[in-house]
Amino acid sequence: MDRLFRIFLGLCVMLAAAQASNVTVSTLNTTVTNSTCGTRRACFSDPVSCNPATDRSCLFVSTKSDGSSNLNFELRGESNGYIAVALSTDMNAGGNDKTYICANNNSAVLFVFALLNNSALTTQSDVSSIANVSGSINQTTIQCVFNVIGLNATSRANAATTFSIVLANGTVYANGSLSNPTVRTVTAQLDLSNVTSTNTATTTVAPSTNSTNASNVTTTTATTTTTSGANISLQHGLSQAVLILLGILAIGMM
Repeated sequence: MDRLFRIFLGLCVMLAAAQASNVTVSTLNTTVTNSTCGTRRACFSDPVSCNPATDRSCLFVSTKSDGSSNLNFELRGESNGYIAVALSTDMNAGGNDKTYICANNNSAVLFVFALLNNSALTTQSDVSSIANVSGSINQTTIQCVFNVIGLNATSRANAATTFSIVLANGTVYANGSLSNPTVRTVTAQLDLSNVTSTNTATTTVAPSTNSTNASNVTTTTATTTTTSGANISLQHGLSQAVLILLGILAIGMM
């Protein structure tokens, strides 16, 4: 009986880890634009001040606060792979920056939360700070809208939403793994809750960190996505192996 209990507990550990990694993406039925920049939303882009609705080279993100440290993000860009926005506390891309990725995985919207350290992405299983994710893909146009809850850049309340915006893009490989990102721009430290914040005069061009070496990318989760009304489960073999190994270790240590 004791052995059966240990096996059951180990299976619970594996199941909890798998469930924690799931992100549900609903279908986005609106178009991300720059029409409310400066009045209702803070906007950042590369090239500077581009219009994502008309400029195919435009990588764009806007933010809006709910009055606290919760922010709504609208991300749009052109890519055969993925687009991403990262939040840096020091104006340097790659210091364990929280990174939100919207990817095209065989025409399905894949949303990934990761940390960008140096030039490598490490996918995170704890997505409890992310809510209300929706997305759409139209050929190479990728759009994602999502909420990030409880941002805290510093211990000072009035600076909780002050970050440098990092805009980047990259490749999705055939096995579903992500390349290292190519950083397009890094802004100055700006308050993302202030609708007048923009990178019009404060853009810092960052060097490319793109790599075609998939082994540099650490993926630790499986992600569930929904696009065009269909539920699509994406299970990476590596993720499953890690979860099984954790379960076996948990059983063996009991």
